[in-house]
Parts: sequence; structure tokens; C-alpha cells
Amino acid sequence: MTTPAGWYDDGSGNRRWWDGLQWTEHVVTGRPAPSDESTASEPTVQEPTASERVPEAPVPAAPITPPADAEPAPFVPPYTLAGQMPAPAATTSPAGMTYPAYGGYQAASWPVAPSPQPATGVPVVGIIGLVAVVIGVVCACFPVIAIAGWALLAVGFVMSLISLFLRGRKWPGITGLVVAVVGAVLAAAVSFLVLATSSITENGDSPFAAPGDRPSSDGDSSTGREDPSTIEGAEMVPFEELEVGDCLPLVEYTDDDVIFDLPVVPCEQPHTDEIYLIFDVEDGEFPGDDALGVTASDGCLAAFESYVGVSYDVSELDFYYYQPTKSSWNHASDRTVQCILFSYEEVTGTLKGANY
Repeated sequence: MTTPAGWYDDGSGNRRWWDGLQWTEHVVTGRPAPSDESTASEPTVQEPTASERVPEAPVPAAPITPPADAEPAPFVPPYTLAGQMPAPAATTSPAGMTYPAYGGYQAASWPVAPSPQPATGVPVVGIIGLVAVVIGVVCACFPVIAIAGWALLAVGFVMSLISLFLRGRKWPGITGLVVAVVGAVLAAAVSFLVLATSSITENGDSPFAAPGDRPSSDGDSSTGREDPSTIEGAEMVPFEELEVGDCLPLVEYTDDDVIFDLPVVPCEQPHTDEIYLIFDVEDGEFPGDDALGVTASDGCLAAFESYVGVSYDVSELDFYYYQPTKSSWNHASDRTVQCILFSYEEVTGTLKGANY
């Protein structure tokens, strides 16, 4: 709302014409006479020209003259004089946009959609995916928990991929995808190695061995070349469960055979072989088949006379042995040699103390 046109005290003791919008150059000098002196003469007034008057402006009411003894109140014009217009004040809209205010009125504030700010946070999904991938890779390398590891690896891969489409930093998702791919290749290689090792052993964690130089038989034995597990009364016993005094039927093996267990029969049943010594060789790196064979042969020969009762040179019996292979040495920690007496004729009962 604006102040209507009229004569107003401009604060300097004079009355100045206000045209409804601003002060003009028309001034009436001197203070107005008190209202109770009716004979006081009015000062000469220079009326504004028609061009300076505001058309259709309402006739203002006469300003109220304060008493003579009252101190004039400081004049606060509705608007400052020309050239004294202060700089427009800025106002801030709720949306964060500023608008200037002119003439005592604030410009309208219109809501404006704020521009999207660059995201600086890290998506939680990406962090969780990266952790799941790392744990999954580690677990997938252990056969016992490999299934759980592969499941975690798949979940982590999916979560890392999703995090790339979310606002925020992308490094957790990218890292998770790279670790998932590299880890999957590593876990697959470890699994293949474990399966390959298992296929070699074929019999769980049982040690396996190769026969040493075994004396040849006459070749007319009915048990030669047949499946040892089909021999009457035979029980297949793994090497780690064999004991001194176990009796074995005649079974001929080739030099390429890798044996996991032996057929054990009651000593009262006709047989040709008998275990008379079991000992462990010195631990360390695999010495090689030939060197290990020399060690096994020397150990078996040294114990021959104490078990049979006569020396090897005069005995009618012979001996052979089973020694660890390179695979059983490295993968099953097999260090055991089994020394076995051999009779060229079937016998019943034990050969211990045979004295021949």
C-alpha cells in the first residue's frame, strides 16, 4: 500500500509535495502556524504543474500539525529521496534461490527444483558385496566349505554389480567384481588340483605303496594274477593297518602296480607271505625310488635273521618289501616300509622262528 499524494514534512522544517510515488521539487518553507491562530497567514505555495500531479489521485486529508511546544518527531519518509535509494535487499526462497526486493516489496519467491548434487558417499551394497566376495574366495579354496564359498562368491558378485547402478562412489563395486573374477579362477584351480590328487589316491587318505624286488614264483599257483579280494578268506587291509605276523596269500604284481591294500588271510590257511618287520624311514624330501629302495632293503635284511632264526644267506626263505611312492610320500606323509617273508612253497602257520 502506498502513501497518497500531498504535502508532508520532509524532516527539515519544510513541507514538500509527495506525488504518491516520490518527493518532488515543490517545497513550502517555514513551519505551519498553530491551529488556534486562525489569523495566521498561509505561506505562499507553489503548486505543482499538471504534469507533476498524479491524475486521479485522491485529495489527501490535511496533515495533523503538532503543538508548538512539541518537539518535532523525526521524519521517516515513506521513500527516500532520489539518489538515496538503498541497494535492494536480497531474499532467499525456500528452494535456495535469491530474489531482490524493491520499493519496500519483496519479489515473489517461486519454488525452483535444486540441481542434483554430486554424490560423495559409498553405497552400503557395494561394501557388503566386496566383503562377501573376499570371504567367498577364501572359503572356496577349502574343499570342506567350498560350496558355501562359491555361494558367497556369487552373492557378492551380484551385489557388487548392483552397486554400480546406485548413486555414490563406484570403487567398492568395481573392486568386488575384479576380486570375484580373479578369485573364481583361483578357487577353480585349487578345486581341480584337489580333485586330481583325490583321483590319484583313489582310496581316501590311505597310504599306498609299490612293491620292491619280489622273488618270482614258479608261475603255476592258482592264485596268481587273480583279484586279491576274491581269494577265499582274504580281508583287504590298508597299509597303515598292517601288523607284524599278518599272513598273505600269493599275489603277483607287476612293476607298474600301485597298491593301496593287501589281502590278509588266517595263518592257518595255506599262504606264502608273512609280514615280519614294519619301520619308518627318515623324514625329509623324497629321496627317489632307487635310494628309498636301498634303504628299505638294508632295513629288511638286518631284521631277517632275528625273525626267522637263521641268516638270509643260508635260509630257504626270501624277502621283499613295500616302500612309499612319491605321491604317498608328499600327499599322505607315508614313510613306512613293510618287510615281507616269502616262501617258494605254500605253508601253514607262522614263519617266525622257522629256522630254515
